[in-house]
Amino acid sequence: MAKFSRILILFLFSACSSTNEQGNSFVDWMKSDGRIKILATTPIVQDLVQKVGGKEVKVHAIIFGNQDPHSYEIVKGDGEKFGYADLVFANGLMLEHSGSLQYQLKHHKNVCFLGDELFKRLPDQIITVEGQLDPHIWMDVSLWATCIDIVLEKLKEIDPLHKEIYEKNAKETKEEFVSVDQAIQEKIDGIALAKRYLVTSHDAFNYYVRRYFATKEELENNSWRVRVQALQGLAPDEQISVLQIKEIVDHVCKYNIEVIFPESNLSKDSLEKVKEAAEKRGKKIRLAKSTLYGDTLGGKSYLEMLTYDTKVLEDNL
Repeated sequence: MAKFSRILILFLFSACSSTNEQGNSFVDWMKSDGRIKILATTPIVQDLVQKVGGKEVKVHAIIFGNQDPHSYEIVKGDGEKFGYADLVFANGLMLEHSGSLQYQLKHHKNVCFLGDELFKRLPDQIITVEGQLDPHIWMDVSLWATCIDIVLEKLKEIDPLHKEIYEKNAKETKEEFVSVDQAIQEKIDGIALAKRYLVTSHDAFNYYVRRYFATKEELENNSWRVRVQALQGLAPDEQISVLQIKEIVDHVCKYNIEVIFPESNLSKDSLEKVKEAAEKRGKKIRLAKSTLYGDTLGGKSYLEMLTYDTKVLEDNL
């Protein structure tokens, strides 16, 4: 009966399977071919795990496209994905904070929360916003690179036979990350310090700004935070108040900010209200024509996404 159920599930997903933005359909992922089946919560986590695991693993992301990882709720079929997974990687730090997803994560036999593990090892590197740990650790390439070793350890633990392959992949991934991290810094260094202010829809860019926008002095005295502001908090699921709009307009006027940035998976309406309110006070600002990617990849790889974001910032600032 159990065998029949598995066949039936496979048939159903073959008939109406969805494909995530990196091309791994659930049906292909389920097929038994000797490789480790890994479930990732987001495409960003998936990208990292796939780089370290290489051809020895199959990684499928639950959340894909422009779906919001903060509020994603388990849908029909997700439970089966957890059942098939040998190992699950989540971003952690309560990025995936919906009750249904948290339940599945906490009840799987082998789950690794990257951000939580990173917090244990480098607590001083995790940003806090109004008492909450900021989960957007991938926005700093150098910090996200430290998760490579965490992934490597888990893969060697579950599949020691291929440990040398995983170690080689991890080494190459680190080198690639270092190169992109340096390239981003060089691009941002070319922007005048007086222009290095970022206003977005929600609080996803703190790590990016701390890493690439801030001066050494600002890092030492923790004053770098004035360089980044957002209408909504860490999770973009709240109503925008008149007070929040006023605070952003005050910030825009104080630091003579000329452009604000929409995000790919969020409505521009609230930023339009900021623009209108600023204009009433005699301050002209514009919305960047290109959107930034914060919580999603938009069909790109992780490093491509951050390189793209950097180009948008460079062109507009």
